[in-house]
Amino acid sequence: MRRFVLGGLAVHVFGGWGEIGGNQLLLEAEEGALLLDFGRPFGRWGTYFTEFLSPRTARFGLRDLLFLGLLPPLPGLYREGQADTLLPSHLERGLLGGGLPSGEKVLALLLSHAHLDHTGAVGYLRGDLPVVATAATAAVVKAMQDTAQAGVDGEAAYLTPRRPNAKKGGVLDGDRELYLRRPYRVLGSLGRFHERSPASKKGLGGHPWEEACSPLSLGPFRVEAFPVDHSVPGAASFAVETPEGLLVYTGDLRRHGRWGANTEAFLRALETREVLLLVVEGTRLGEVRPARTEEEVREALHAEVARWEGSPVAVDFAPRNLERLLSCLEVARDVGRALVVTAKDAYLLFGLAEAEPDPWEGVLREVLVLKEEKNRTEAWENALWEEAPVREVSLKEVAQDPGAYLLAFGFYEVNRLLDLRLLEAALGRKARRGAYIFSNSYWADQEQILDLEVLLAWLRRLDFHLLPEGLACLPQDPAGVKNPFHTSGHAPEPDLLEVVRRLRPRYLLPVHTERPERWRELYREGEVLLL
Repeated sequence: MRRFVLGGLAVHVFGGWGEIGGNQLLLEAEEGALLLDFGRPFGRWGTYFTEFLSPRTARFGLRDLLFLGLLPPLPGLYREGQADTLLPSHLERGLLGGGLPSGEKVLALLLSHAHLDHTGAVGYLRGDLPVVATAATAAVVKAMQDTAQAGVDGEAAYLTPRRPNAKKGGVLDGDRELYLRRPYRVLGSLGRFHERSPASKKGLGGHPWEEACSPLSLGPFRVEAFPVDHSVPGAASFAVETPEGLLVYTGDLRRHGRWGANTEAFLRALETREVLLLVVEGTRLGEVRPARTEEEVREALHAEVARWEGSPVAVDFAPRNLERLLSCLEVARDVGRALVVTAKDAYLLFGLAEAEPDPWEGVLREVLVLKEEKNRTEAWENALWEEAPVREVSLKEVAQDPGAYLLAFGFYEVNRLLDLRLLEAALGRKARRGAYIFSNSYWADQEQILDLEVLLAWLRRLDFHLLPEGLACLPQDPAGVKNPFHTSGHAPEPDLLEVVRRLRPRYLLPVHTERPERWRELYREGEVLLL
């Protein structure tokens, strides 16, 4: 943890310093405090947990996470009460304190966007803490929780009340009859999406979500949100008027994506104001080459898909990278294919269509949604098929003419390609070699290398060609793989420099970077003070 004091304003950095993601920042004034994001620190998390060793939150609440320093030990910040608690015994409560401010001072959480390294610890926060977010971010957060059947760790939109069970030695039990919504203050239009329960036999109660306007007054703070360009819809930067001056928090941003004009508008709105402190992301500090634009990615996808006329083609991109989904939809339209998405993708579009009808309502109507036979369907699936304006397609229909479709399938849908091959054989079709386009980020950590090995084994058996071809050699250096089918969600160093130069802060606090010291190389002493 790092703490910086600027007059009557204290800035506590619990996560995001010297690491990519895991942002957990607290702004503290005498009359109140604000949280800036509350994400999962994936790097530190991986030091202690693996796929089969996870925190025991469902039994012991925050015991493991507090002890290991993965959450700040602020008393009054977390779920603790008779109706719902994640601090079931003195063992967990004894891990709080240490001279830190009271979490009861926190007036709200400002949520910049819906990626887990910014939202992944929200589920632990007390259930009455307001969450300020754009309508699109709120919709994405809820849709991801609905479809993931998340436990405690994923309860960012609503929570299952948990209480100690004396008959079971005091371990936690979850309420089987009710979900409780968190009190979101939504910047934009609400719609009805937030009212839908993800379970047919479990109600959705708690705090109603409310529409709010920017700027928003929160105790001694005045908060203004600015849409910015990122790989997930709804991303925002925040300008916070504090008792000591203006603080600007970029969240994650860039200018080379589909919504680059948003970032430019954000800079123009603030470059004439006096900025006391700029909290700036720096994921790609040290990368000086211009970023590939999303338009260039779309063009590369178009050229590649067109080469595989008549053959099955799958494109693998991140679940919340709906900018890439838009690019794939445009490519499919241009080459005479129909884009096929999963039900989870469509449900996410369903929520976004209420928050931002343009463009998501039209996208939802245009894509085809894969309909599969299942023994049991979840409530969110029933809502999708019964209420959303979607068109369904089966794999059998795809198998009749694979060249007529573009499949938005990723690693966890690869077995659908097996079904496709079997259905082609059953229909008496001669299977043509397919293409699997990796349009996703690739960091080459050990877990991802293992996943890539598994993917390659599947693709060899199914006669699908992996693109770009450089991934087939399992590279240890991801920077060495030229992937024309993907671009980063983060600004490269020259664009980050422009953000700082245009906003001219008195103090600079780098977060979301493994190289915070890089700023000392970029700025002369006295030009800006690096915290």
